Amino acid sequence: MRHLMVCATLCNVLLFVPGCGSVPVEHPVSAVTHTKVVETHVAVPVPCIDAVPASPPFLSDADLLAGPNGSTVDRIWRDHLQRKQWEGVLTAQLIACATGGVTK
Repeated sequence: MRHLMVCATLCNVLLFVPGCGSVPVEHPVSAVTHTKVVETHVAVPVPCIDAVPASPPFLSDADLLAGPNGSTVDRIWRDHLQRKQWEGVLTAQLIACATGGVTK
């Protein structure tokens, strides 16, 4: 029985000796960098047009009354065409601004 106790004690000692003989070595830990690209959409107010187009010179009532009847009709028609063209440009710019299609 005594031999059994000595053998058990020696086995336990031999199990602990290799663990005590080594000292843990500290290895430098390098920093870990995680890179992740994130895309965001930020609304930025920008002017959609540079300037409002200049108004064409329209005839006044006095100008229309001063000319003969045939000339007055021609002047009114010219004013009508100029106004339609000018309103077309303004409408196009308004639509572009409202839909965000044109940014500068």
